[in-house]
Formats: sequence, structure tokens, C-alpha cells
Amino acid sequence: MSKKPHKKDKPAQAGRDAKTPRKQSGSGKRRDAKTPRPGLAYSKRPVLRFVVLFAVFMGVFQLITIIPFVKDQAFPAYLRLNAQVSGAIIGLFEDSVTVNGQSISGRRASLLIERGCDAIEPSALFVAGVLAFPAAFMSKIPGMLLGTVCLMVLNIFRIISLFYVRRFWPQMFEIMHIDVWQSLFVLIAILFWILWAVKAVRTVKPVGHATSSSD
Repeated sequence: MSKKPHKKDKPAQAGRDAKTPRKQSGSGKRRDAKTPRPGLAYSKRPVLRFVVLFAVFMGVFQLITIIPFVKDQAFPAYLRLNAQVSGAIIGLFEDSVTVNGQSISGRRASLLIERGCDAIEPSALFVAGVLAFPAAFMSKIPGMLLGTVCLMVLNIFRIISLFYVRRFWPQMFEIMHIDVWQSLFVLIAILFWILWAVKAVRTVKPVGHATSSSD
């Protein structure tokens, strides 16, 4: 009588013991699925990725600006080019306009083009935003070139307008130069980036469409 329950208990206990590892292994799989892989959180956060890359590219730009050749030769040459182009356009409407290095001189006004009147920082802001955006690199090149050229052309217009502000409204020159134009240039660079980003998003094929076509 005592042996029968003992024999019946062993298979039941063995069955319970056999099922127990399966439950533990299943729960282990669920815990592994919930555990994020290294770097997965970064890849799933496009805003964080954009901010990090944007900061890196702007840091690279700042490092480039302190290179002696760029600081002492490239930037002054670019400023002289701005002065020559702006002076030539002003000369179409004004008499006796001369350009000497980075300065534009007329009968009633003169203007010295220095750092900050070159559109380099807003262009770097725009290019860094384009490079940090999650899109194919080859699709970024036309946008970077077009946006940079537009900012440089707009900078010529800024120089010409400041020349006439100094001539006709000299008391407002500093306000127009620092408060208005510098802030406006940053906003324009951001606007150019938004327009480019919207176009880049529209040209990207949806992921669902790509997977369905592959099936």
C-alpha cells in the first residue's frame, strides 16, 4: 500500500521538474528581448543622433577656423573678394567708388568688411545641419552647394545695404549690422535647412513600400 503512492508521485514530480526549466528559459528570453543592445538606444533616437553629429561638425568647423593658413590667408582673401564684388555693384550706381583691400570707399560713405560680414558662420551652420541629417551623403552635396552659394550671394546684398545705411542713416548702422543682419542671417540659414530637410524627406521612399516590394 505504501509503495503505490510513492511510484505515482515520482512521474508527477518528474513532469513538474521537466516543465520548470521550460518556463525559466521562456522567461529568460523575454528578459533578453526587453534588454536594449549597446548602441540601440542611440540608433533609435534620430534627434539625439542629429544633435550629436551637428555638434561634432560645428566643432570641426571651429577647429578649421584657427588653422593659421585659414585664419591669416583664406579668410582675408575671401573678405577682399566680397569687397571687390560689392564695390563693383555699388560702382554701377555711385561715382568715385574705390576698393582697397577689404574696404569700400565712396564720396559720402566708406565700409570696412571684417569677420562677421562674410556669411561663413551661417554657411557652416547650414552645412553642419545638412551633414547631420539622416539622408544619403550624395543627396546632400547639391543642397550644401546651393545653400552656401545663396548665403554668399545674400551676403553681397547685406554689404551693399550696409554701405547705403552708413551713407543715409549712419546712426542706425550698428543696429542694422549687429542686431538685424546677423540675427537675420542665422534665421535664413535655418530656413534653408528646413526647406532642404523637407525636400529630402519627401524624396526618401517609405520603409513599408520597400519591404512590400521585396516580398
